[in-house]
Amino acid sequence: MNQTEQPIKSPEQLASELAPNADIVEHINRNRAELRKIFDRTDKRLVVIAGPCSIHNVPAALEYAEKLARLSERVSDEVKIVMRCYFEKPRTTLGWKGLVYDPDLDGGSDIARGLELARKLLLDVSAYGLGTATELLDPAIANYLSELVSWAGIGARTTESQTHRQLASSLDMPVGFKNSTDGNLQIAVDAICAARAPHSYIGIMHDGRSGIIRSEGNPYCHLVLRGGISGENYYAACIDAALRKLENAGIPRTLTVDCSHGNSRRDPARQHIVFEDVLAQKLAGNDGIAGLMLESCLLPGKQNLMPGVTPDPRISVTDACIGFEETERLILNAAERLRHGTPHSISTSKPRVAYLGPAGTFTHEAARKVFAETAEYRPCSGIQNVFAAVETGECEYGCVPVENTTEGVVIGTLDVLAETTLKIYAETSMNIHHCLMASVPKEKIGVIYSHVQSLGQCRKYLERNFPDVETVGVGSNARAAEFAALSPNAAVIGGENIAAQYHLNVLDRSIQDTPDNRTRFLILSRAENTLMPHAKCCICFTARERFGALHDCLEPFKNAGVTLTMIESRPSGSGCWHYRFFVDIEGASNAPRVSAALAGLKPLTEELKLLGSYPVL
Repeated sequence: MNQTEQPIKSPEQLASELAPNADIVEHINRNRAELRKIFDRTDKRLVVIAGPCSIHNVPAALEYAEKLARLSERVSDEVKIVMRCYFEKPRTTLGWKGLVYDPDLDGGSDIARGLELARKLLLDVSAYGLGTATELLDPAIANYLSELVSWAGIGARTTESQTHRQLASSLDMPVGFKNSTDGNLQIAVDAICAARAPHSYIGIMHDGRSGIIRSEGNPYCHLVLRGGISGENYYAACIDAALRKLENAGIPRTLTVDCSHGNSRRDPARQHIVFEDVLAQKLAGNDGIAGLMLESCLLPGKQNLMPGVTPDPRISVTDACIGFEETERLILNAAERLRHGTPHSISTSKPRVAYLGPAGTFTHEAARKVFAETAEYRPCSGIQNVFAAVETGECEYGCVPVENTTEGVVIGTLDVLAETTLKIYAETSMNIHHCLMASVPKEKIGVIYSHVQSLGQCRKYLERNFPDVETVGVGSNARAAEFAALSPNAAVIGGENIAAQYHLNVLDRSIQDTPDNRTRFLILSRAENTLMPHAKCCICFTARERFGALHDCLEPFKNAGVTLTMIESRPSGSGCWHYRFFVDIEGASNAPRVSAALAGLKPLTEELKLLGSYPVL
């Protein structure tokens, strides 16, 4: 084997040399007991886990702990403060791995000294009465430190690890499992289920020998939302969906929100936005929110490690942090509002939803049906602009119409879907009831404005009542209402809600030609929905040119027993009479039957694109 070996003290030996006194043991036991009560919701306080992204200087960490302990005394009736004492740092490739591995920050890798420093720091922080929190990255190191820890975290990169799930099952403290770096929650939910159960596994015993460990299972494992590549997940809709996912898995409805990492887009200036938004949700009655995490140092910012340069002990050498002054201000404000039950935050951030505008369109209504008051709504002048708003990051979500039961598919939506990198995040639908509205009597109407789909849905009504009146298609019904409000002889067809908004009178109601007029709408995002189970998926493909090509492409679905709910063709733009097919499929893309059908389809196509796998709301 390509390695060298160096013996170090066993966990048992180091624990005997750096043993907690009776007062520290009492502090640790009390902190663990209080945290258990908070996570099983018998204690209504808010947990705030605050401290450096990583400990790199012990005196500075103790200075921080002293300040945090004084703050804890001021807010202890409303907020349970726990100090982050992170000694191991997972690296995507290479970099400083933390105090345990490289205590001198020079590549010397004096792990034996690092373990001693880490254990001594935990003892000193605990002596202040503070609870301590750390990420358990290497299970072997956990044996040296876990005795002194009040809360443990399993990181986004290790949540899927069976070894870490077994480790968590043997710990006598609450353990938080973070969602994965791509934003997936199911992996963390599966991990919690596993860690709550007993396990037998091979591990390192306290005397340093290998042995069989038999754990009892940990009932205080819970979810930590940290955002991810797919975006932030601290919004009310995300938290509600995560709590439902926990409940469906038989796990208590409690979670913690990490204000840093993906939720702050790795910008420490955004941590307060996350903190205040989630606090407002808790004050509004969401008792599933048990805790918040802040990355915080004595001074804000971060610094790079430079050879031969001693880093500032007060500033993070890993992720950028907020300073202690801001940390204190956030926690004091939280305690004050929790004390008095003030639901409104100083500053809140909501997901932005682009929709086919202006305000008052059916698309606007559909977006509000999904997001209600948890979002900010941004009107766009066309379907292409809705996609662009999400693609550029101006908005987190978009809402566009895709199909009507009377007029069929919305061609503009399909054409842009084929070219975008966005994913279908969810689908919803609404019954569409049209009205005729104007500021003039019927007999004075000389032109009727509406979206072309709405005009088509009321074709018989128009032929019967206004055979000689010009109809003009525009980008949306709300835009049509704007025109009608400014014209002396114009009317609009659309939803009744826009009448008051544009000071129009409703002349006729329910003028659509069929009573079961319904429209489907798609919610778009830069990533698939990982919060809810998927009921459908949508694909587009171009078939290899040959006789019976489309028949052959549909056969894998029949053979797999998969139901198709829509198939539509559109010119592909790559040659005359060359078409792209859009197909809606019942079932998630990773469902066995659907996966088998897609595998059978792929070799028959020139292009095959999954537009999204998503829930139907």
